[in-house]
Amino acid sequence: MGLESIHIKNYKCIRDYKISLKKMNLLLGENGSGKTNILSAIMYFYDNMISQKPAYDIFDENNRLNDKVEITLTYDLSKLLIRSRKNRKENKERHLKYYKAIEGLSDNGKISLTLSQVKGGKISWNYEIEKRKIIYHLYPLYKVDAREINLTDWEELWKNIGDLIKPDSKESEILHQNVKKTIEDGSIQLKGRLEQLNGILERLQINSLKFSISEASANMAKMYYDGREFSYTGQRLDSFSNGTNSYNYISLLLYILSIMGQKKMKEPVLLMDEPEISLHFHMIDELSDVLFECADDMSILAATHSPRLVKNILVKEQNNCTIYQVYKHGDYSQLCLLHMFAKEEKREKYFLTEHHANAFFAKMLILVEGETELELLQNPYLRILFPVLKQAEIIKGMSDKVIYRIIDTTTRHYNVPMAALLDMDKILEWKKAENWMEMEWKKEYQFVAEKEKYYYGAKRNETVPKRKRIQAMCDKCKFSYRYPFFGSEDENYKELIQVIQEYYRNYQIFPVSTTIEGTLINQKNYPQIVNYLIYTGKWNPLEKAYQMLYNETDRVNFLRLIFHGKSDFLMKIGSIIDNNEKIYPELKEALQGHAIAKTDWVSEWLSYYFAEKTNISPEKMTQRYLEKWCEEIPQRSKVVKQFSKDFSELYQFIDSINQLYQCEKRNTGY
Repeated sequence: MGLESIHIKNYKCIRDYKISLKKMNLLLGENGSGKTNILSAIMYFYDNMISQKPAYDIFDENNRLNDKVEITLTYDLSKLLIRSRKNRKENKERHLKYYKAIEGLSDNGKISLTLSQVKGGKISWNYEIEKRKIIYHLYPLYKVDAREINLTDWEELWKNIGDLIKPDSKESEILHQNVKKTIEDGSIQLKGRLEQLNGILERLQINSLKFSISEASANMAKMYYDGREFSYTGQRLDSFSNGTNSYNYISLLLYILSIMGQKKMKEPVLLMDEPEISLHFHMIDELSDVLFECADDMSILAATHSPRLVKNILVKEQNNCTIYQVYKHGDYSQLCLLHMFAKEEKREKYFLTEHHANAFFAKMLILVEGETELELLQNPYLRILFPVLKQAEIIKGMSDKVIYRIIDTTTRHYNVPMAALLDMDKILEWKKAENWMEMEWKKEYQFVAEKEKYYYGAKRNETVPKRKRIQAMCDKCKFSYRYPFFGSEDENYKELIQVIQEYYRNYQIFPVSTTIEGTLINQKNYPQIVNYLIYTGKWNPLEKAYQMLYNETDRVNFLRLIFHGKSDFLMKIGSIIDNNEKIYPELKEALQGHAIAKTDWVSEWLSYYFAEKTNISPEKMTQRYLEKWCEEIPQRSKVVKQFSKDFSELYQFIDSINQLYQCEKRNTGY
């Protein structure tokens, strides 16, 4: 197993972390969340394991009275103990003392080393230096920070190769003597020059400082491979891009450490900080393959901002992987262990994309159903008025159970505020009964209600009665409707919609009363929709049919249907015509022959709307114009206030996610 767990207390912004590790481990989180502090704590631990290099900027940043740092690393010795016993049985007498020392480290096959440091004091350990030295060499630490790699001079890799081929002291002495003898046994001319030089050095009392075994090994590697500089495909490294050199550097390091883990009495520990920097996504895929190929021979802990890398880890075999989300809560960092896919979640693995993996890095997550919602919430004018939309990662697939489970914060167990925008037709479905109509609570969407099992006490007492009331109203109520479009002015039906919305908001799901088209076309703004259609030249074929309608509910439903929305009773054009044989031919012709194409009408409509509210000519309306216009706070407030009236349901949703985001922001300190 190697490095099994890390326990850090009172180190900088870390109050108390315990991280259980597998072979491959990822740390996700925003800049400043505390990922680097985890890597830093491990580095500090190793820097002081066999020598004293105390620092005094490592203590609790938020509580000066908290004056003690503790870092504990636990190692599973089982793999190396098997090797040690095997080697002893093979009578490798030369290392017998070392093997016995390894086997004497622990009675249960594990050892926990703890570094303790009090402000103003020295570093202390729970084990003596002899045992720490053994652990230091059995589990050597390596670090690669993609921002600090010298991409054209890989001198550091020679040291790593030297570590791989490094002999023990006795072998090193023999090698040194053999090299000296080979040189001295060379030509008469060479031998004469060496003798002359040796005499001069002796007379001047000049000596060379001896190589350490590591330095000698690195130089031996250069001599063996007949060079000091690396090349790629026969060309100098400076001929290639940063991405190519970074990928090759990291891959070579991984393979070196993998061979070390296979062939030597070592299980390396590798820390990686943003290894994806400069890599094209194809190279991130290739690096992922190398990581999985090498991970069994070492312990890898990598901090990353790459959704691509996370996606690759999640879809591969996961028994040997963990992913932690690091986030700030107040002044301190916190950890969430991301739930990997269970065996029965095969479909989720196949459906997972890099876009879905973005959710694990988001400041806020909004789930929507389709392209219209994406177009709406990514509208640049809305983002000017409501900056919270800029902070959100918006993902399509709310009505797909597989995609929902992939990114659901409860299912995956990560700390990102999440909200969902949902059409009511995913919750309610009209069905025809004898002489009346009923609404059925769609069973396929009730998986949301399963979350009630996480609620207790007052919260559960609030949700369960609402759920039962919804079911009872759907089962027992007879709702009235209006021809020709099955619009509804029934107060009981409006109450049902309201109770459903209240119930689902317990789960941060915001169902609109009909569909997203119904949110954009409502009883407050429908006259402006008519003006928009007139302005765009789409009104003439619709006007005659529209003038036949005198009731406001009918007019609103007609306009919603023209834009491919649904009526109050959640019915499409085809369903309405099938169930209303007496619909006027003019209405039927308008609905079937002149519906607005599902292109970019949402953006066009909002552009027209904001132009009207700001007195900017629609032809001149741009994102920059609105930004400049909104620089004056009273003008901005006026537009927001009017928007809240004209698009009340959409405004309520945006306001709710803003409150959710601000609450999270206060908690995280960002």
